[in-house]
Amino acid sequence: MIEWYEFRSLSGVPNGWCARSGQGVNPYCPSGSPCGSSSGCAISVAANMAAVSLGTETHCSIICPADHNSVVRLKPTVGLTSWAGIIPMTPHWDTVGPICRNVTDAVYMLDVIVGSDPRDEVTTEAAKYIPEGGYKQFLVEDGLKGK
Repeated sequence: MIEWYEFRSLSGVPNGWCARSGQGVNPYCPSGSPCGSSSGCAISVAANMAAVSLGTETHCSIICPADHNSVVRLKPTVGLTSWAGIIPMTPHWDTVGPICRNVTDAVYMLDVIVGSDPRDEVTTEAAKYIPEGGYKQFLVEDGLKGK
């Protein structure tokens, strides 16, 4: 993860760079950008180092790395997942979401992480919108066929 991406420096911190481990590399295109602050999460899933991962989104921090590293991501509505344990940049945009190899894994992971958390009062209000039975009921086998 690029800690405090662009808050540490508006220039000079490359996408995928981490103070602990150095430059992260897109496993499908080593010369390409791994993109965004959750790039380590996307890289680990794309490189089969992890089956699933969680990223945090403020502005394209889940979406961009997943896109650039050819993995599936879901950006949940703010409040659907808990902020407990993360430091949000802004309460209006920040959310935690799954990064996975396929849509099914992403939806199952979403079902695990959504819901009311006593450590995050925003989730109490949002929890009433979670469908009974979770989101996995909406998965359609071959739903992306022909798309």
